[in-house]
Amino acid sequence: MATAPSSPPPNPPSKPAFSCIRCAERKVKCDRQVPCTACVNRKTDCVFQPPRPPRRRRRQLKDQVLTDRLKYYETLLHEKGIDPNKPPETPGPSEQREPSQTRTAAPNEFHLHTPSSIQSEASGSVSKTQVIHGQGRSIFVDNSLWSRVVEEFDDPEEAFEDYSNDSSDPASSDDDFSFVLDSRPKAKARPRHPPPERIHQLWQIFIDNVDPLTKVVHVPSLRPAIQKAASNLNSVPRGFEALMFAIYSAAVMSLSNDECKQRLCELRKTLLSRYTAATNAALSRARFMGTTSLVVLQALVLHIHSLRDMLEPRAVWSLTGVAVRIAQGMGLERDGVFMGLSPFESEMRRRLWWLLKTHDYRTADLCGLPKFRDIDMGPESTKRPANVNDDQLYPGMSSLPDDIIGLTDVAFVALRYEMSSFAAGRVTKFRQQGKNFSHWDRDFATGADNTDITENLAEIEAVIEMKYLRYCDPSQPLHLMTMLMARSSMNSIRFLTHHPRRWASIEKTPLSERQYVWDVSVKLLEQHNMLQSNPQLKQFAWQAPYVMQWHAFIHVLDSLRANPLIPGAEKAWGFIRNTYRNNQAMVFDTRKPIYIAVGSLCLKAWSARVAVLMRDNTSPSSTPDFITQLRQRSEVAKAKRQARDPKSTLTEEAAFHGRSADAESQEEVVISSSNALESEQLDQSVKWQNLPQPSGTAHESDPFWLNNVFNDSSANGLNNMMDLDLDRMLADDRCMDDVAFSTITWEQWDSWLTESNATISFPPKLG
Repeated sequence: MATAPSSPPPNPPSKPAFSCIRCAERKVKCDRQVPCTACVNRKTDCVFQPPRPPRRRRRQLKDQVLTDRLKYYETLLHEKGIDPNKPPETPGPSEQREPSQTRTAAPNEFHLHTPSSIQSEASGSVSKTQVIHGQGRSIFVDNSLWSRVVEEFDDPEEAFEDYSNDSSDPASSDDDFSFVLDSRPKAKARPRHPPPERIHQLWQIFIDNVDPLTKVVHVPSLRPAIQKAASNLNSVPRGFEALMFAIYSAAVMSLSNDECKQRLCELRKTLLSRYTAATNAALSRARFMGTTSLVVLQALVLHIHSLRDMLEPRAVWSLTGVAVRIAQGMGLERDGVFMGLSPFESEMRRRLWWLLKTHDYRTADLCGLPKFRDIDMGPESTKRPANVNDDQLYPGMSSLPDDIIGLTDVAFVALRYEMSSFAAGRVTKFRQQGKNFSHWDRDFATGADNTDITENLAEIEAVIEMKYLRYCDPSQPLHLMTMLMARSSMNSIRFLTHHPRRWASIEKTPLSERQYVWDVSVKLLEQHNMLQSNPQLKQFAWQAPYVMQWHAFIHVLDSLRANPLIPGAEKAWGFIRNTYRNNQAMVFDTRKPIYIAVGSLCLKAWSARVAVLMRDNTSPSSTPDFITQLRQRSEVAKAKRQARDPKSTLTEEAAFHGRSADAESQEEVVISSSNALESEQLDQSVKWQNLPQPSGTAHESDPFWLNNVFNDSSANGLNNMMDLDLDRMLADDRCMDDVAFSTITWEQWDSWLTESNATISFPPKLG
């Protein structure tokens, strides 16, 4: 009997690959039987439940780190001139044999400094501060537009191309704003350098005379570059060439005419005209108006110093403003520490910025404008230069040395910046108090908060004495110069704290106060004379005209006019005579209103002296040469005016001396008014209403009447405008007998100086 085939036995269930829930919770080993032994022994249900699928690791954080690193490495590649987006090329046989041909960063290449922690695009801000810089070149970027624009360039320097050293065909390139320096068209050929031996001579004169008072360049690192350039002038970059010519000009400027003839065998005027014109051309070739080169900016600043005694003050102030704008475009107003710059470059930027700003303050003062209108004392503003010697600085240094306690190579400029910081602190305090910062010196004179002023004066005196004066050795010229300027600066502050404007006139000033201000003013004249007459300071005498204390000089003359026999008058006249002898431009330069004003006041003071001596039956001394020269200048100007237009002379006489009694009494009321602002406005309105109008102008019918005033086709247009202020000052001399013993007010001087500078603004021709 056949049997049916039997079916195969069922496969036993496979053992689970994981523990049961109970064992997993108790964290004991499970034998993974169904049911497991542990659950059988405990008589509990044995349940096997598959676990959740494994979670994927979050890679966002890791990806973020990789992205940041990638961006950082791409930035490094850009710095080395390698485009990371460009596919690698198979090197040829010659390239394989010459691995040294790989391009490295040149010294003058730009480098984009990035923060150590680079943010991703998702978390980046709209705008971030950047500085794109290299050795001697820098661009400051601090707005959202250009922060974004820079990102679109493979090489950041392409966004801000600098053409200072571009050697393209001069005939096809634009003349870079040459009208700022010289409006006359010139050939665009390369300026001609002096012979190599003369270059070294001018360089040494610059080191001895100019560098100690400016410190705009670093002599130890610049010396080998000058030597190399002098040996191969045809390969000098345009920017460095501009600096060389600026050094030539500054060296000649620091010499007297006799020194020029003795040492350089040519007249000072001839050499200075030649080298300043060459510097103009070199700066234009270097396209200084759009430069990002620290070297070109150094050349421009030195050039301004060479021109400042030749040009009218407002022209110097405007040109200084150009240099300030260029410096701001390079980020010099922000300290290099906050922009990741090297210690050496940061220090050189500080020196350049502080020299430029203190020069800007002084030129504004000479123009009758507020000195400290744009002081920035913020936490990131540029710090004062360190008080260290030049040989302690070098380009590769990792950190700056500590300030030296005592005098160094930068002693003079350190003192100057100390005084500027003191004034800046006063201005900052004014702003915090809601006061007009432009009247900071008037606040001294009004006697407001005398306790605070006295404390500040004592504090700055103690600082100057402790940091500088106690270490001065008068046998060393720079130390003597520093000591002299420190004493002069302190006397200037004393003069401000007791300024005569506190009183309506000299006659109303208390006798003790009058004597104190007189003594301080005469002391300032004495110190200024010492700067120009001491043989030990001969190399620094070029600085004297620029630091002349005009307020004190005017006060001395005004006091001599009001009281010709004041004690010490003979001594004061001796200082005045020496001042005119050492500064011939005060007699012959009629482009600077301050010279004209002081000359007119000087003639009146001398006439008052002669009148008093004759009244007392005392024989006056012989007339000094400078008085004779001032009178000759006056007569020449009068004759010129009469020959030009006799009617205009009559008009001016009527305007300045034919006023009615009502007008004169009104002016007296204005002068004695306690409201200084109202006084200035009324006084200016009277003056401008009485000024003769240019012929042929119709304000209402001719919309271009102002253009006619400056029309070169006019026969006398330019000359009339140039002589206007001189005529006004000389017109006052015709009634000297009536006003010889009257005194001026400081509001009149401030008002006249401001408006007269607004009238004359034409630079001279430089040959």
